[in-house]
Amino acid sequence: MPGKRPRFLSVLLILLVGAGLLVWWVNALTNEDALWFLRSFSAQADWIIIYWDGNTSMIFPGDPAYEAIMADFAAGVAHATGFEEDAELSDESLESYRTRQRMVELHFNTPARVHTRHPFRDATCYWVPLDGVHAEQRRVFGGLNEHPRTGVLTMSVNRFEQLRQTVEQSLAQSGPES
Repeated sequence: MPGKRPRFLSVLLILLVGAGLLVWWVNALTNEDALWFLRSFSAQADWIIIYWDGNTSMIFPGDPAYEAIMADFAAGVAHATGFEEDAELSDESLESYRTRQRMVELHFNTPARVHTRHPFRDATCYWVPLDGVHAEQRRVFGGLNEHPRTGVLTMSVNRFEQLRQTVEQSLAQSGPES
């Protein structure tokens, strides 16, 4: 019996699997994350700082607002709608947000990874401006050791607004410290 020819569906299946593996491999190399397709963020911040019009509040695990802020942040970065390679948070802007504007800052003792299709690196600190130009673009900055890196994730409008409302509600309930 002469050799059988592969059926069209078998060839098509092999090509589709090959193409899928190629897409996964290219994204895994680009993002340095084999699980880029999961779109998740499960790390828990060791502390959160809220800067609000010159006032500062610190939130720790176990505090009433911690879980809600952490959940909204995680959902927002895990389902980022975009990535801006050239956007950056300058030292001057960071200082302005900390002293005069509104921002939430999440700190991790060890680098935390956002599983995303975007080339967003692990970070020990995440900054989310809640007003001003960066907030209009719904940007999330990440960095190591208090230094934001260039390249930011963009949250969806709904998830960003949910985070902003949760932060504002937590301040209304506890009152800002200084």
